[in-house]
Amino acid sequence: MTIPPLYYNSDSHSFGFSTARLRWPKILHTAIDDTAREISNTEDIDAKTEGAQILQEITKLIEELQTNSCLRSFSDLSIPGLKSYNETLSRLGEVTWLTGPWLFCECYLYRRLDTIFKTKSKWLHFDVFDRLKRETFKSSALGIYELAIRYKQLNSQIQVKKDNDLDMESLQLLFEEFVDISLWGNATDLSLLANATLDDIKSVQGKEARAKSSKNILCNDLPQAWNRLRSVPLAEKRVDFVLDNAGFELFTDLMLSLLLLDTGIIDKVVLHCKCRPWMVSDTMIKDYYILINDLKDSSIFGEHRTEMDFLVSRIESYRNQGKIELQESEFWTVDLDYWNLSPSETTFGGAELYKYFQNSCLVIFKGDLNYRKLTGDRHWPRDSPFTTAINTLATSKIHILALRTCKADVCAGLPPGKDEELSQYWKSLGNEFGELWCSSGKWAVISYSDGENHSRDPCTSDN
Repeated sequence: MTIPPLYYNSDSHSFGFSTARLRWPKILHTAIDDTAREISNTEDIDAKTEGAQILQEITKLIEELQTNSCLRSFSDLSIPGLKSYNETLSRLGEVTWLTGPWLFCECYLYRRLDTIFKTKSKWLHFDVFDRLKRETFKSSALGIYELAIRYKQLNSQIQVKKDNDLDMESLQLLFEEFVDISLWGNATDLSLLANATLDDIKSVQGKEARAKSSKNILCNDLPQAWNRLRSVPLAEKRVDFVLDNAGFELFTDLMLSLLLLDTGIIDKVVLHCKCRPWMVSDTMIKDYYILINDLKDSSIFGEHRTEMDFLVSRIESYRNQGKIELQESEFWTVDLDYWNLSPSETTFGGAELYKYFQNSCLVIFKGDLNYRKLTGDRHWPRDSPFTTAINTLATSKIHILALRTCKADVCAGLPPGKDEELSQYWKSLGNEFGELWCSSGKWAVISYSDGENHSRDPCTSDN
């Protein structure tokens, strides 16, 4: 099968078209505002001087973007990972902001912004997105309280039943519940969980609630992932999360991790973080510690302190035991798609991660950006099998579970005719382009690959 073309910012039918023209300038203007706020709060003269230079450089970056300038190579290759961008630019030739490949230009934008700060000694560790991440998390207080209460109830029931009748059906249903929470984040109807017992989730009402909440999941390979978890000996049951957003989404990922560890379904969780501020809200290691400290802070979360303290104590206990581990890699912020998780990618960490993930029971890739990189951000027919769209990863011996709400164009694994049905529905709502249903965030996919799909046809490219 021939690999389809990339999505480009010049395509008015693509979500990249409006992203490049509207979202990116807005993100950069917010970065200017937050940097200016930080400048006003410091007494350090050198930091103020460098801060003024940063404001000028971000303003120049906005001008480049809005005038559709060519992307230029990075000159300071002492900053890790930038060589990859230069190599891609050399291969692609002339690339402009408003006509170039969407995924590459987006990654390049965040590396340009990061480089502006990394070349200023007083601003090396400044996260220009920190305010946005923390304020968004604090605004999720009701959901956090709901889950903390739910977790303490469940933990008590699990401990009681663990040695008696914690059956596989209950475990699977809990797994499905908490994957749904991790998938949808703030969009989850957390009221469905309130006061539900282990027996309740097996009831007719529980099944109806889950069916209602999953109606917008267009393909659901969760049973295959569950079978994988059941089939591996406990000593080998490590689950890896390639994280997406900090704040509430990271909180829900930790909730899923706690459930897996508490029930003994797995023995260890590894959380893979970005090593620099990325895509506004992506998780860095420091964001984990900020989240834990915020959860402990009664001035931020003043209610339900018994449940909140219990939750934090469980997370910290697992961290101290080495059962929750944090890692970072340059690979996550280079421009390479995840087809470069392979033995041949020896420069930016792809080979090391490839070998590491082969020893994982399950690698859970969270969110839209990870999904785009898994599939190469290409024009796959949306009824293409997921194992086709992830190309060589389908035979990598890496067990992949992608949890993704659809906020970009690329999608695979849909039933035949579903894309056409949703495109027609989206257009009937008054939207100009029906195919942009896939970037609305109203639908989701849960896709699995066992890494051993030897029947798939190898993809070839004319590029």
